[in-house]
Amino acid sequence: MVEPSPLTIRPYRVNDEHDLVALFARCFGRRITAEHWRWKLRSRPCSLDNVWLAVADDKPVFQYAGIPTRFRLMQTPVTTMVSVDTMTAPEFRRRGLLTQVAGRVYAAWREQGVAFVIGLPNEQWGSRARALGWRPLFPLQWLVRPLRPEAILARWLGVPSLKRATFPGALWNYLLRLRVHRDPEIQTEPVGRAHEAFDELWESCGSDWMFSTVRNREWVNWRFLSAPDSAYTVTLAQRAGRPCGYSVHRVSTIRGHVAASLAELFAARADAATRDSLLDEVIAQLLSAQAEALVTLAVPGTEYFRWLRGAGFIPRHRFSVELVPLSTELPLERMLDPEHWNLSGADFDVI
Repeated sequence: MVEPSPLTIRPYRVNDEHDLVALFARCFGRRITAEHWRWKLRSRPCSLDNVWLAVADDKPVFQYAGIPTRFRLMQTPVTTMVSVDTMTAPEFRRRGLLTQVAGRVYAAWREQGVAFVIGLPNEQWGSRARALGWRPLFPLQWLVRPLRPEAILARWLGVPSLKRATFPGALWNYLLRLRVHRDPEIQTEPVGRAHEAFDELWESCGSDWMFSTVRNREWVNWRFLSAPDSAYTVTLAQRAGRPCGYSVHRVSTIRGHVAASLAELFAARADAATRDSLLDEVIAQLLSAQAEALVTLAVPGTEYFRWLRGAGFIPRHRFSVELVPLSTELPLERMLDPEHWNLSGADFDVI
């Protein structure tokens, strides 16, 4: 019987990413580049170890990582970690690595002042999620807004000629646009680099929620405009020369059909006119690009979710947003109410 290799638990070291992208491909069945790994996990301002490994024979066989995030907690700035890309080499599974490494990591992050860890634990974690202190907050749900229903139907039925029946799609979009009222006083423009207007927007709107990632220009540039493998379009809205919101979307071709995702739409909580204007602009661009559908993520039961439903988005499957409290001073009861949060799919890495 072959003895298992001894394991060492340690933080990331320079150039580990070359082995880690290979481990990622083995674990998830798809590839990322070392550039993507570095952007995601090593390009945020951070003075603490945010990536931890279990190593056997000088090769990483397990990764536990968090994206360090500036967060506004009831108007107080704190550091949080977004848990992403936990992975174990197949031959080292069922050896308790998640429990060993994550427990050690949480202790280190707690000591260094991290307020909490947030993420989307999947079903493979099983009872270990509870044992490690993960607490469910609320669900996050996919929604889809068909843009060219005739193309979707043609693909589902295997009848390509249905794509030419454009009248039903035109009628569908006309009726839904009656629910989205574009404000003629709001101008929109794409931006290639987030600038001071995004800081101004965050300072004027961020206090609308008790709990939110700091969505200033640094975050917008990192999350969207410097992402190496994703071509996001960031659109800034202005009213009377002052910033009032922004949207982020991207278009992709999947197995021959054009799809789109709305990663973020940010405006003051009560500013439905800006939300409507930005969504109208995004949909106009996507119709020109022949996109078949627009997908997004939102928390059920929130005013934003209800607005999306009114704009023609149809709910699909959902999953659980969960949190590991590290600070003893978190207002956990208030954090269970999703209306206190400004949270989107862009807070994670799923859109």
